[in-house]
Amino acid sequence: MKKELAEALLAKIMSWTDQEKASERARLETFASYKYDEYQQFAPGRRFIESLALWLSQFDAGHQRRTAYDFVCSRLIFFSASEINHLVELTFPTIIRPKLIATACKRSGVSLERIKAAVATKEYQTLHRRTLYLGMSDGAHTDWFRRANPAVSNEQVFHAYDVSDVKSSDMVDELHKDLLEMTGTLPAGDAAFFENVVLLDDFTASGTSAIRFDDEKKKWKGKIPKIIEDLEKPEGLGACVVPGVNVIIIAYIASTQAIKHIRDNLAQLPFSKGTVEFHVVCELRCDVSLDKSRDADFFKLMADDRYFDKEADDKHGAVGGTTKRYGYADGRLPVVLNHNTPNNSVYILWAEDVHSVHGLFPRVSRHRKLQQS
Repeated sequence: MKKELAEALLAKIMSWTDQEKASERARLETFASYKYDEYQQFAPGRRFIESLALWLSQFDAGHQRRTAYDFVCSRLIFFSASEINHLVELTFPTIIRPKLIATACKRSGVSLERIKAAVATKEYQTLHRRTLYLGMSDGAHTDWFRRANPAVSNEQVFHAYDVSDVKSSDMVDELHKDLLEMTGTLPAGDAAFFENVVLLDDFTASGTSAIRFDDEKKKWKGKIPKIIEDLEKPEGLGACVVPGVNVIIIAYIASTQAIKHIRDNLAQLPFSKGTVEFHVVCELRCDVSLDKSRDADFFKLMADDRYFDKEADDKHGAVGGTTKRYGYADGRLPVVLNHNTPNNSVYILWAEDVHSVHGLFPRVSRHRKLQQS
């Protein structure tokens, strides 16, 4: 659909006067060009203005459409690629580097105030190299993290956490070579292995996919328990690290709900081989989530069964314990990431193209339902 046609259709759908059309057109074109057109899951040839027109057209004319339009203008939060990349760039200098400096100062005796001197010590340089970085999802952006931190070796960054025995052995071999070059002696004992493991992830809103305890099966589930289990083993990833390894989990974006859930569960997760901590670069505080009082009109819209497909409540969503109408695990978020919309955001925002409802930023799920031909 050509942009001019989409704008004309949008003006007709919203019943705008010529004056309203002029002012709203300028605002929407700014939204589109600055961020929203870069959404990667739009259908071929479709952009934000077209998607907005189709999305609004499914609602009743008048109050419902105005409510939906006001939501887009005042409550929607869109993380662009450049913004996410900036959060990736902040990860090392704001979270990791201060930890490495503090440990190096303690070992070398250099004062914490003497940052430049601390970074120049052998203790810092070897500790820096003995830190392993692993991605926890496709959105970990380990490639961008590596480019943003040229002092980090390619051999200490891997895009996934399920590391093979061969890759584990290669990483340790490369670590030995670099430590030999840095210190002049071949490392021995614990000094020959990784002391820190940093796990990188892009987004978490509920924390349940990262870690949860299955009361029925009496078993820990999620990515974090799986990684901890691998670290406990004597082979593979576990063979790369020292006893007393520091595991540092970092999410570029996380809700307050997820932060509390993950930290509460980490406090109970058994890990005999070391310690685990969780940090966030950008926190989505509680007031980001939609509120039944503040956003009462939009909640009425979401409660209308015409704008919810029951097919969305599948077995995978059941883990969250609630309907996805208001987002997985009742997330109630108005958040869109440039590469996909999280299912913790409200359903009416991300309805998939296989559903009967049109989503403004249609989501592509990892658990996509198979279509019959």
